[in-house]
This record gives sequence, structure tokens and C-alpha cells, in this order.
Amino acid sequence: MGGLVTILKIGALVGVMAILGLLFVFLREFQKDFEEPAGLQDARIEKILDREQIGFEPGQYEFNKALEAIALGEIDEARELLHLIENLYPESTHAPDARRILGEMNLDEILSVENMTNKRVHRVSPGEGYLRIATSNETTLDAIMFLNGLTGLGDLHTGDELVVMPLDFKLVLDLARMRVELYHRDHAKKEHVFARDYRILKSNLNLKRGPYQVKISAKNGEIGESVYPPSHSLYRHARKVLGMKVGRSVLQIRPLPVEGEELPPRSIFLTRPDMEELSMLIRLGNEIEIRTSE
Repeated sequence: MGGLVTILKIGALVGVMAILGLLFVFLREFQKDFEEPAGLQDARIEKILDREQIGFEPGQYEFNKALEAIALGEIDEARELLHLIENLYPESTHAPDARRILGEMNLDEILSVENMTNKRVHRVSPGEGYLRIATSNETTLDAIMFLNGLTGLGDLHTGDELVVMPLDFKLVLDLARMRVELYHRDHAKKEHVFARDYRILKSNLNLKRGPYQVKISAKNGEIGESVYPPSHSLYRHARKVLGMKVGRSVLQIRPLPVEGEELPPRSIFLTRPDMEELSMLIRLGNEIEIRTSE
């Protein structure tokens, strides 16, 4: 009886071993069916090695791919690649261009009248003028003209409709990196997110160690020695100047004077096109953070 039990146990063991063997063979074949061919694996590895070893600078591959994506109209993919450069390769030689392109894409989306998430349609009431409409909607006359394709402030009539965009922007004057950063309020995220930046050409602010939290307190246009408010017709053709108070000092953001002109004191200087764009987007009361050099 004992011998029969032993034989049965051995038979059962052999059966289990056979089943395990068949299962092992099945799993190996299953893995081969779904495994990436060796040739493709080698190609992927070679591609990575090529990027790292045969002359690509940090961020260069991603920058080239972003340009290709823009040319193909794949804007979301391009934006993702440009964000990648900004976050992973901030010291790359391609980072400034990536940031500039990203900023232009962001601003195009913010200002597009096809994107009404941050805009509304204002119906003109009796007696309303452009200045009152701009003030009540926390925007600027320049922004109203831009969004509505106006070349001048013509007559308004009751019932006319204007696209308006509240200008809830924040500025960061980064003196260490010599750039002015523009942030736009994202109401869905309930925070300010990067829109674009502008290169500071020169600065003579001479501030003590900050940071400083202030607001835009003045906005004017200059022609020669004359100063015009945004409501004046000559403001459109003037050099735009933004002012803020830090303690008892008035600081300014203004276009760089032409060669031979003196630099006004306590100012940072941008290109004139950048000042034109910035003055359209910035209104009295916008927040400013000033970060001094380290």
C-alpha cells in the first residue's frame, strides 16, 4: 500500500513539473510576441546616444522639434517642448529664444478674439464714452482699439458692441536677469501664469536689496517735453512711459532714448515696440514685483 502511495506522489510531482514547464514555454512565447523587435530597440538607443554624443547642445533637439511642430501647426506639442526647455535647460543657449517664442504664442492666445474665455462683449449705454468703458472694464483704450480693429476712437452709439478684456496682469522686474516678465491671471487656476517677457536694454534704478511690491501709478506718453494722458489723441503717437512709486522715489519703464539723448534717471529701458505692447496691456493699479540684483 505504501509503495502505491509513493508511486502516486511521484506521478503527481512529474505532472506538476510538466505543467510548469509548459507554462514557462508559453510565457516566453507570449513575451516574444509583444516584445519590441531588437532592431527597433537598437534604433531607439542609437537615437538617444546620437543626441547626447554627436553635437546636440542641451535643449537643442527639443528646440528644433518645437520649430518643426510650429511649422506643422502642432501648437500644443510645440508649447510642451518649449516648456520643457524652460524647465529642464534654463541655462541653454536656446532657452531665451524658446522663452520668447513661448511668450509670443501665449500672448497671441490671450489676445485672440476667438478666445473669449478672458473677454466679454460690452454693449454701449446712453452717454458712455471710450474712457468710461475702459475704466469700468479695467482695461485700456489701446486694448479696446486692438481687440476691435479700430484705428481711431470714432463716435459711439447706444447699443454698439465692443469686445473688452480686463487687464489683470502682473509685472516682475527681474533686474538680475535683465528682463520684465508679464504674468496673466488664470481664473481657472486662480493664479498668475507666465505670458511673456521683455529684455531690459539698460537700467539705472540703483535700488537697495529687495524685493519690492508696488503698483503702476502713472501712465503717459511723451513727445519732446510735452506729456499726454492716454485719453489725449496725441498719446497714440507718443513714447509710452509707465511709472511706479518705491518709497519716495518715482521709477519708470520707458523706451531706450535714441543715440545722443540723455538717459532719464531711475528708469529701466526697453525697445520701443516692446513698450508699445506693454503699455497696451498695463493699466493703472496693476501689480509690480521688483527683484533686485543678487
